[in-house]
Amino acid sequence: MSEKIELWGVKDPNISAQLALAARLDLFKSEAGLDVSCKFLESGTTMPGDLLKAEQKPFAFTQTPITSIFLHDKGLSTKLLAPLADIAGTQQVIIHESSGISQPKDLHGKQIGMAQGAAVYIALRNMSKDCNVNLDEVEFVNLLPHDQLAAFGDGKLHAIACWEPWTTKAQTMGGVFYFSGARSEIPGMESDVNWLVNQSCLIVPDENLKKQPEIAVKLLKVMKKATDLINHRRKDVSKVLASFFDISRVELVMAMQKNHYSMLMDGLFRIGVLAFRDFLHENGRVSQRFTENILYDTQYLAQVDPTAIKLRTTASRGLKIIEKNGVYYTEELRLQTDGMHLKFLLADDSRYVRLALTQAVKIIGGEVIGEATTGREAIDRFLELRPNFVTMDLSMPGVSGVEAIASILHKDPTVNIIVISGTNLDEVREEVFNLGVKVFIKKPFDPMNIATIIGSLVM
Repeated sequence: MSEKIELWGVKDPNISAQLALAARLDLFKSEAGLDVSCKFLESGTTMPGDLLKAEQKPFAFTQTPITSIFLHDKGLSTKLLAPLADIAGTQQVIIHESSGISQPKDLHGKQIGMAQGAAVYIALRNMSKDCNVNLDEVEFVNLLPHDQLAAFGDGKLHAIACWEPWTTKAQTMGGVFYFSGARSEIPGMESDVNWLVNQSCLIVPDENLKKQPEIAVKLLKVMKKATDLINHRRKDVSKVLASFFDISRVELVMAMQKNHYSMLMDGLFRIGVLAFRDFLHENGRVSQRFTENILYDTQYLAQVDPTAIKLRTTASRGLKIIEKNGVYYTEELRLQTDGMHLKFLLADDSRYVRLALTQAVKIIGGEVIGEATTGREAIDRFLELRPNFVTMDLSMPGVSGVEAIASILHKDPTVNIIVISGTNLDEVREEVFNLGVKVFIKKPFDPMNIATIIGSLVM
């Protein structure tokens, strides 16, 4: 038997379902011959501080990339070895039925309970970009989940920004689901969205990877087994985990249904990690923008399941990029039309954004001939309609914008693709330009400004 190792998680089925299941079923011993003890902390944003204070640190832990990035900034280098679950659907904003909130701008002047540093804020920020909401006019009250519920129940908060199972509890106390990172029920824009890419991950300190890389691989093997059990034997798993997380089986099933348990390291995983990095740096929460090779490592998961590595690499074209008022394009760019009418396909999951883009297209004398709300739909509509211009959001439900761009350009390298995205990451922007994107526009944007710049580039 190998030496005993300690793993940390949180009492939260979104973050630590696989870890809890492996502990309950003793999968570490049966699947990998490991002697493991597990410690589960209260769900929240306190794990970085607890890890830093711990005299004996765990070999690995489950948390979101935010925790890993914080630890890097404090001198504890770690690696994301694999995602465990896409938990964006459980990161939710619940409004009180008496709050007077209907349209997004009704949030101005309201009090929202939220744990400081919570990932759900990214969903709020991306919603605000799509819907022109000024978050500076929203009062955020720093509370952990159980305190949010108490204040919400007492009518002291207009809304909470939290996660399952607390958000379901809030709905039993007079709350109404408003939106999550994956779904909007905002009146007039009820649809799937991608306002947050947030994944729980298996994270290992660099020192442990250096000393015992074989244990990291064994842990990933166990996590894969637990992931398969969750996906294929959900009924049995819910019986095991409900008592562990001290919630009813109904609450557990409702929370787990909003998650997508997967260890796939793809383009959306990359966007999520880099988006957290930039957000934390821009807001002064960390001191530097760590490079990708510092934040995650694919080599360990590749030894367990090489098909799970779907990160795209593109050759650099050495392009010189110009930026003007939030619009990026290559030097000496001209948008080719071959004398044809400007026909646009608009791909974005936000109705607000599509309406603003339609306005810009009309200003330059173009025509919107189709719309799409997912990457898959964008590909299908392109093949059906054959527009000469496509506007593409990068973070959409299902097939990502980056994958859709690659597919469309493979079918027609001459089409003019214009990215419209709240994901303004240096690495991702470089990737899409190398793929063949002509223009990159960051959200929020002014339709008149966009029309002026695009109009000046059309030949």
